[in-house]
Amino acid sequence: MIKHFQFIFLLLLFLPQIGNAELCLKNQDLTDSIYKAPNLFESDDLLELSITTDLKSLLRDIGKKNTYHKGRLSYFVGDTIVSMIVELKTRGNFRKDRSICAFPPLKIKFNQAESSYTIFHDQKKLKMVTHCQNRNPRFEQMLIQEYLIYKAYNIFTPESFKVRLAKITYKDSKNSVKPVTKLTFFIEDFEKMAERNGKIPRYDKKIHQDHTLINKITKLAVFQYMIGNTDWGVPTLHNIKLISKTPKSRTSCVPYDFDWASLVNAPYAIPNEKLNIESIHERLYRGYKRSAKDLEYIFREFRMKKENLYKLYQNCSYLSEKELERSLNYFDEFYELIDDPKQINREFIDKARTLKLK
Repeated sequence: MIKHFQFIFLLLLFLPQIGNAELCLKNQDLTDSIYKAPNLFESDDLLELSITTDLKSLLRDIGKKNTYHKGRLSYFVGDTIVSMIVELKTRGNFRKDRSICAFPPLKIKFNQAESSYTIFHDQKKLKMVTHCQNRNPRFEQMLIQEYLIYKAYNIFTPESFKVRLAKITYKDSKNSVKPVTKLTFFIEDFEKMAERNGKIPRYDKKIHQDHTLINKITKLAVFQYMIGNTDWGVPTLHNIKLISKTPKSRTSCVPYDFDWASLVNAPYAIPNEKLNIESIHERLYRGYKRSAKDLEYIFREFRMKKENLYKLYQNCSYLSEKELERSLNYFDEFYELIDDPKQINREFIDKARTLKLK
């Protein structure tokens, strides 16, 4: 009991040094509500948050020299209100175009003193994938589909970005825009993902796909084929991050940004004309040629993890029945194909990319 009061005394003594984070506590032990805050990406539970900022200024700031805008993020832990100052800015390329997304993706920056005792402790900057359009419910299903693709890739390898789903109420600090509540998800920081895997981030460009770790890039390419995504490239680091054990060792590729995948079904997604496919729903293997034996090694893992993959989608309460059925049918086609040697030869060997001889 005496130790408990000593702890509270020390807390009150040093509280001013914590920063401006507002901690409004009601009938809850401080040590349980704040000092034992879990890591952001340790749970799949839905976060419920509010963000207050000058929404008009933020959403219109989409130029090349866009800047951070101050805001306040708040959430409850039981009867506890946790509130902190954050900074936000628009991000992305295609989705930052106002003709595509009225509400573009965001990047959120945390003040370390503000967030130290919150679920966002040890986070500096995070990407947020937002709902794109306010009124069309299709875009929320697109967001859930992209979120599930990240979660699906987690099943196949830890060398992948973790994500956390949240329901956010966006409030305008000037009361000129009505509050809007939408689903969003946070993406794990690149450097932290690399560190979690015992690797370092790499920023090299012009690395050929086959100069990365072969089994891992083949699995990645098969995964992209499974979800119907052709919007990636290793040499240009297009929707690809690189990690490795040392600055000179072979790299592993980590994919991100799946909004052009068939499973997401974005209305703005059009395949690159150089690929000679008519629709994003037409699968195309963009890996390099492998032997049937090497491919079978990869396919075996996909078969082993099929049940977990299907359960991921079946257990997602935010995915509509229509979208669930469409997703599972699309996966069914993939699994039927990798059990057919003729189709494997056609899709993964005959159509595979080959090294060009100089």
